[in-house]
Amino acid sequence: MFIPNMVYADINSCFLSKDAFIPVNPTKAISSSTLEEGDFVYFIVPSDLWLGEYKIIPKNTIIKAKITMLKMPITGINAAMRIEALEMVSPDGRKNSIKGTVTYKGERQIGGDLTPPASYNKALHPRKGEYYNGVVAQYVPSGEYEFGQHITLMPNDTLYIILDEDFIPY
Repeated sequence: MFIPNMVYADINSCFLSKDAFIPVNPTKAISSSTLEEGDFVYFIVPSDLWLGEYKIIPKNTIIKAKITMLKMPITGINAAMRIEALEMVSPDGRKNSIKGTVTYKGERQIGGDLTPPASYNKALHPRKGEYYNGVVAQYVPSGEYEFGQHITLMPNDTLYIILDEDFIPY
């Protein structure tokens, strides 16, 4: 797998630069309904990550992360959370500090999108034209919105950790 924004050199001087990404999967379901701010969650790297001819991150590496922001759902807005990566533990037990943000669907904030309208009103709009005068009926949101939903990340969801600073392995 080729990762952009990387420096190719010998194993003693190679590193992943800021804004590089690491694909990960949650080790178990992560839900805004069961977690709180400050809770730790864990991710697993599904395949070896190579930098040129050097294996930088081995398969099955566990990444420890912390929920740094959690907002519960309200009327009109779904739940939202932000997860920061803190530590990486390779399968052979070596630990390494990492600083990055977990992203889902390209966003650093997971969730927080708007809910659909709860109802619609019928509105009549006058339309005047060269060959047609009349009205057009259109449904418009009433201003009432559904209550937001909790967000859940499943173990088969592919997420990415975007590095917030350079990562120098081991």
